[in-house]
Amino acid sequence: MTPPVADRRPLIGIVGSGIAGLRAANAILKCKVDARIVVFGDETHRTYNRPGLTKKRYPLSDALEMAIAEDVKVNGVENDALTWRLGTRVETADLRDRVLHLSTGETFEYDGLVIAAGVRPRTSVWGNGECELHTHRTLRGLGDARYIHHRLQASEKVTIVGAGFVACELASLAKEYGCEVLMLEALRRGPFESILGERVSMALGRWLVQHGITFLTGDSARELLCDVKPSDPEPPSDRSLFIEAIGSVPNVEWLHGNGLDLSDGVRVDEYMRVSPWENVFAAGDIARYPDPWTAGNLTRMEFWKNAIDTGDLAGRSLASSLGYGSVTSRIGYFPSMSTEVLGLRIQIAGNPKMSDSMEIVRGDLDQLDQGVLVAYLREGSMVGAAYLDKGARFNSAYIKLLKSLRER
Repeated sequence: MTPPVADRRPLIGIVGSGIAGLRAANAILKCKVDARIVVFGDETHRTYNRPGLTKKRYPLSDALEMAIAEDVKVNGVENDALTWRLGTRVETADLRDRVLHLSTGETFEYDGLVIAAGVRPRTSVWGNGECELHTHRTLRGLGDARYIHHRLQASEKVTIVGAGFVACELASLAKEYGCEVLMLEALRRGPFESILGERVSMALGRWLVQHGITFLTGDSARELLCDVKPSDPEPPSDRSLFIEAIGSVPNVEWLHGNGLDLSDGVRVDEYMRVSPWENVFAAGDIARYPDPWTAGNLTRMEFWKNAIDTGDLAGRSLASSLGYGSVTSRIGYFPSMSTEVLGLRIQIAGNPKMSDSMEIVRGDLDQLDQGVLVAYLREGSMVGAAYLDKGARFNSAYIKLLKSLRER
């Protein structure tokens, strides 16, 4: 019997089955790389739309998780060259020897690697996620979404810590389910303050209150945060739903020992390459890259479009490193994001964080439902824009601002 011929095609590993990893795989295949691609994912689900987990109310069902999973799924790459290893965690990596050590006890030797391991929710408690007051929940995966939607369907009282995108979307969803909602933001004056500034943030806080949410900030919020240690006696009986949406932590621990800059995600160059390794790239929430908007600065963004754009570039750059085409375009991500909170559409473009002043172009912050258009300036030049409205009153004016931003 003739022995089987060894498959000598390059072997590419993608750590992370989210949208950044999927787009990287798709980009590699589009470059017609004659290689085998293996995607590793902690979860047992194929790629799905994480932002979608907070955006829709579902009917009561015994198959709630299946309904959510079907609703937010993203069509993946269907190609014989690609293999999905779901429910398989990468424990450690040896980038010098090009070896991944898996949770199954196996090793995986690669020729090219894309790091798209994403982030996990930050939490204020240890161990099993419980303090004496509450079971602390976070929302990242489909299992989290099933549990939270199930609890919200019971119209329970819910406490949400934080005032960012996930927190505000969850508060809006909880109100749709008929819940009594308490939001706690100890560090800032209102939602999205770190992005949109204090004036807009406080206006958004008023919007929450106008729509029946109890919104507490500063010391008033801090007094209700959990600071009870698990060993404290006589635990209170209140076990209401308590959700933390206080930021995220990049999943970089498995990369320790490789001499990388992991101070805030994985540092990459403008082609998403992880220096000094010519065959390793990173994409998505975990990648910290040169900010195309601010020379000399690095940025890391946790938005869906950023994951798509950086995943595409990482895949094309890896293909180029294997000799398939050349990458001439560097990262040129145009920041844009949107959400909806209690019927108010919020669109943000550019980088308002860079601004030193703001200007209300249209509308009134005391009448958000009538539309407000804000320009963010730095030394007199526009660096960002925000548009808040229940309709599309100032949409043409917003488009003009976006055009000016793109041409800056």
